[in-house]
Amino acid sequence: MTAEVAISNIYGAAMAADSAITLGHGKVYNSSDKLFALSRYYPVGIMIYHNAEILGIGWETVIKHYRNELKDKSFSTLSAYAKDFIKFLSRFSYFSEGQMRDYLKSVCFSVFEKILDWFLDDLHKLYDDKGKINKRQIDEVFAQTLRDIKNKMKGVSDEKQLKLDLDYIDAQMESINRILKVIFEDYPISKKLVQEIVNILKLNFQKCIWIDIYTGIVICGYGEGEIFPTTYAFKVSGKIGNSLIYFEEDITKIDPNETTSYIGTYAQSEVVHTFIKGIDPEFGRGINDKMTYTLSAISEHLTEKYKSKVPKIIDLFREYILDSIDLHYQQPVLDIVDTLQKDDLTSMAEAMINLTALKRHVSTDSETVSGPIDVAYISKGDGFIWIKKKTNYNPALNNDLNQSYFNGRQK
Repeated sequence: MTAEVAISNIYGAAMAADSAITLGHGKVYNSSDKLFALSRYYPVGIMIYHNAEILGIGWETVIKHYRNELKDKSFSTLSAYAKDFIKFLSRFSYFSEGQMRDYLKSVCFSVFEKILDWFLDDLHKLYDDKGKINKRQIDEVFAQTLRDIKNKMKGVSDEKQLKLDLDYIDAQMESINRILKVIFEDYPISKKLVQEIVNILKLNFQKCIWIDIYTGIVICGYGEGEIFPTTYAFKVSGKIGNSLIYFEEDITKIDPNETTSYIGTYAQSEVVHTFIKGIDPEFGRGINDKMTYTLSAISEHLTEKYKSKVPKIIDLFREYILDSIDLHYQQPVLDIVDTLQKDDLTSMAEAMINLTALKRHVSTDSETVSGPIDVAYISKGDGFIWIKKKTNYNPALNNDLNQSYFNGRQK
């Protein structure tokens, strides 16, 4: 895991990331690079979190390959940089056929297990107290479960991704059928219901609802036609055939007339959330759930006249909490961020990562945020500047490093 922060105002943007990486056996190492310059020549930075690789290739390799391809090309907006990076990922030739098949299989296992859980829940609700159940009844429940899942997915807006390669999924039916046999064991599924399951799988890629495998991407900086920074965040899951699976795009632009400051927290963000909003997010959800449960329980003893007012009371309470958080905690912090110059902005970004690491260190939680903190500052005039950067080499023994960094520039 990790903790990352992007803070921006009208003067520039600060990006900070820790160095912890957790491997499959639970061992934490403090040597991972998660913050990079996206362009050699222009004010754009990129951070990654969650998965350190995509389809078996490390993100550092992918990002630096893109940087070499980009050379001194620039775009008028930061969003255009992000879109170009997405297009680059969609055509990246080093994603192997085997890795794409493995990715598809992993998503199949995840989706089919969720379908099975939903199906079993429906069975228990309908037949737990009714004794024996025959095959026809089971099939009817399963068919209804698939219809419910499909209808729910259809109600979710499509993600902004490249057109889904449906032919690629259809070509993998042999593997998909084997996975179905593993998940559903001896339960015989008709061809019609298998097709419904595959349709749900395709919908899941289009809607990105049950996607557990992903890397978070944060791109921050300036386009050539922008004088204030923009932060563009999204998640990349993988690739199947000609389709890159990415989702949850979020764009925040600094604008003196609208948004004058921004604090973006990524991955393990609950400590920074508490600092900014004055309440731990999990504790806040607990209060909200308890309040809703309590008022709903009380409403059962009220007359219809007053029972109808309970939902409004719940909404008013939530609105009051949010307004109080904004007035007394969040807005005062953002007001200060409005005026911070380079030194204070980068110090704040680094301090927020340190605060998260300290919380992990003095609690029973695993220390999944730790190690050296990389910090960069991005401004329109000076570009991407390293404030703190760990190295795994001796700069004195690598005098040609800076020269080779710029060798790809086109004259």
